[in-house]
Amino acid sequence: MDTLNLARYFADFLNKYGAKDTEILEARNGKIFKYMVICTADDRYFAQNMLVDFLDYVREEFGLVNLGMEGYKKCEWIIVDYDKIFVHIFQSKAREKFNIERLWK
Repeated sequence: MDTLNLARYFADFLNKYGAKDTEILEARNGKIFKYMVICTADDRYFAQNMLVDFLDYVREEFGLVNLGMEGYKKCEWIIVDYDKIFVHIFQSKAREKFNIERLWK
């Protein structure tokens, strides 16, 4: 499966789970990663639960284990590294504050 389709499956899962404002952005130079999947969670507990279920989904459906993860404790901004795809789960205030879409569009 190509990287864009995999990113679409990631975004689809997050949308079905209840994430808001999910987007897929392509990296400009693509040297570190190719796509970002960005979404918003209502609160910390929703972000944590969504993340755990997302990690299970990716492992079970695609046999992939993330290469790294940051932000799980506070859950304001969680980033999960799947090599060519980075998944960002934000709470609303953090997403507005950092506005990473602006940097990549």
